[in-house]
Amino acid sequence: MSTYTSIDPIKSRVDFVLVFSVDNANPNGDPGYDNRPRMDAYTGHGFVTDVCLKRKIRNRVEMIKELADGYDIWVRSGTYLRETIGDGLDIIRKEKEYTSLKTDKEKAHYERRRLCQQFFDIRAFGGVLTSDSESEGEEGQAETTEKKTKGGKSEKGKSKVSQIRGPVSIQYAKSVTPIVVEDDEITRVCPTKFDPKKPDKQTEMGRKKRVPFAVYVAKGSVSARLAEGDKGTGFSVEDLNLLKEAMKTLFLNDESTARPIGSMIMQKSVFFTHNLKKDGDEAVHKTLARLKVEFVGKEENGIKVEKPEKARDIGCYKISLDKDGLPSSITIEEFGDYAAVNI
Repeated sequence: MSTYTSIDPIKSRVDFVLVFSVDNANPNGDPGYDNRPRMDAYTGHGFVTDVCLKRKIRNRVEMIKELADGYDIWVRSGTYLRETIGDGLDIIRKEKEYTSLKTDKEKAHYERRRLCQQFFDIRAFGGVLTSDSESEGEEGQAETTEKKTKGGKSEKGKSKVSQIRGPVSIQYAKSVTPIVVEDDEITRVCPTKFDPKKPDKQTEMGRKKRVPFAVYVAKGSVSARLAEGDKGTGFSVEDLNLLKEAMKTLFLNDESTARPIGSMIMQKSVFFTHNLKKDGDEAVHKTLARLKVEFVGKEENGIKVEKPEKARDIGCYKISLDKDGLPSSITIEEFGDYAAVNI
């Protein structure tokens, strides 16, 4: 397995736009709304939260790197955030370099650097490591030694680092046109549990919600400022390449009953690298707006598909990349073989 060895952070800003399609699937259900696909109540456009997209990126990185040294995942299914950080701190605080430090500030800086080196998602997205009041010392500083909880069990020491800002920022993905949500009633051949009031009950009804077809666009950026320096995470070129690979294959091995295999496809991903200025050679909103996705319709069996709610494949949409006035210092990388892209 590969190990994390790079210590050189990225040197310039990188913006990205992801275009993906949803075909008879629920891209991001709302648990507070009966798992209905998320939708803007006023416009009818569908959206996928940034948290959902980051979850998929974490899953892909975990599959690609298999939690190798330097590519551990902090926010991982089946784990507890405090225990994961606590296990990492136990190792860090036994290191010779750490034990030689005198002040809390020096120790906090060391912990920050080592946690960033250990966890990919902290290097990329940052994290809030603040402890609760029960584990705080007299001056509000998280304690470093094990402490007895009310139940008598020992609790691992908490990090001296309260918050880490990550360089990778992702917006909510938004559908190009308003979405249609189908609410299907389904039958299960076996009930969840025995009902004494209905002893002869053989089946049980349920519901399944889906989007027949829609195209979503997600935008984001990677900041060089938040990757470099003492307060940066050290997000490197190697990390950036891994992030790109994860985004290109975002829905690989992400199948579930709500998202059957092949129902969510990454149609296009474009990365804009700014090479002249660290903060970017063009305003971020202008760069992100260069990739345009619009519904154009098409003919099917001689009949024109004119309304987006009747579209059932990506051929009804046009993707174009506007290069007019693009600074020559911006490098563009494109992934995806969508044939209708108009460059």
